[in-house]
Amino acid sequence: MTAGLVTGVILVALGVRHFYATLTVTLAVFVTATILQEFVRGVGARHRLHGEGYLEALTRLVGRSRRRYGGYVVHLAIVTYFVAFAGSAFNVNLEASLKPGESVDLASPWGYSYTFTHIGVSQYDELNRLVSAATVEVARDGERVGIMKSEKRQHFTCAQPISPCPRGLRQQSFEPSTEAGIRSDLREDVYVVYAGSVEGTEETYYKFTLNPLVWWLWFGGFVLVVGGVITLWPGTTVRASRRGDMQGGYAAQLVEKQRA
Repeated sequence: MTAGLVTGVILVALGVRHFYATLTVTLAVFVTATILQEFVRGVGARHRLHGEGYLEALTRLVGRSRRRYGGYVVHLAIVTYFVAFAGSAFNVNLEASLKPGESVDLASPWGYSYTFTHIGVSQYDELNRLVSAATVEVARDGERVGIMKSEKRQHFTCAQPISPCPRGLRQQSFEPSTEAGIRSDLREDVYVVYAGSVEGTEETYYKFTLNPLVWWLWFGGFVLVVGGVITLWPGTTVRASRRGDMQGGYAAQLVEKQRA
């Protein structure tokens, strides 16, 4: 019942519109609840039988059955991956052309709205490249979040071994590259991509993207590593010689039955 309630809350928060994403999140919640239940039962049993604290009971529980509980952790990582992949079904994209001071709104799958306001475009030299940077101010539900910047970088080589290289001697080394502005949190990633400017003006073309649950993809990788380490960590073993001693025969003194 609890797992079903949690599932309902998550699905309503995401504004579910896709069947497969809904099914994925539902199954992930039930699998997670089942795995956590195994840990809770094991820790509770050790706490009652041995009087251990909960943290000590968890440590000893995992230490005595590394493969079992390490496998559970790996399964949690896989579940986290599937939830993160399901989030991609709710991506939101918007392309806009903005002049300085103009704004555009973009609704998040989580129910709030982002406002992107174009500030301007700047151009400057940096090492072996010419950088054109477009800057926007970001607000969420009317509250200022911060500044995001996306860049176009034109790398170049110098026709002569001169440092710094004058602009008249620069040669393009390859096509311009784009560096997106990224803001990440537990719920979603916000991407701002500078697509170009109208010639001779600061009117700028942008692509804005909201990508839910991307952070959980990276967190799933961390959980996967932790589960692998737990599973493969060498445990204490009993030496063969000791096992041989323990499995050897034993002597027992027989008492002769007294005659009546």
